[in-house]
Amino acid sequence: MKNLLTAVILGIAVAGVTLAQSDKSTKPRIAVIEFSDASTAMTAEAKRQLQSSIAFALVKNREFEVPDVRNTRAATQGGGSAVSIGKKLGVDYVLTGTVTEYAPNPGGRGQMTVRTQLIKVGTGKVVLSGDTTAQSPGVMTSGAGHSEMSVKVVKPLIQKLTATLTAAGL
Repeated sequence: MKNLLTAVILGIAVAGVTLAQSDKSTKPRIAVIEFSDASTAMTAEAKRQLQSSIAFALVKNREFEVPDVRNTRAATQGGGSAVSIGKKLGVDYVLTGTVTEYAPNPGGRGQMTVRTQLIKVGTGKVVLSGDTTAQSPGVMTSGAGHSEMSVKVVKPLIQKLTATLTAAGL
């Protein structure tokens, strides 16, 4: 009887681990590639921070698996298409985009707009695209810079983008 009980408990534990592993593998894997900047107002460091922040938000969301951005940056060094980079990284999707507006607007409202594309690596097709915009809830300080933009504009923009990707039901 004791051996039977042990076998049942062990069976339940193994089934739980297997279920947890299979659930993990069903999450879509998304690589976030550093966005280009059409507005020419962002520094290279600000663009890298945007990439890292988006990747972190997707990981925190727990709906996606996201490779470390250091690996993504290394994979993009040689150039290539989003699909070829996605294949190097072994992901299902690549999120790429362009910052079309980055305006701290000292004394006014800060605003940022990104145009994104989510590309399915297996087909090379864009499965989701669009603009995401965020504006500061109030007036920016007279010395408004990247740190204030990060808190008042970039963070809400990333939350909107993450919600859009989650709602897409990948």
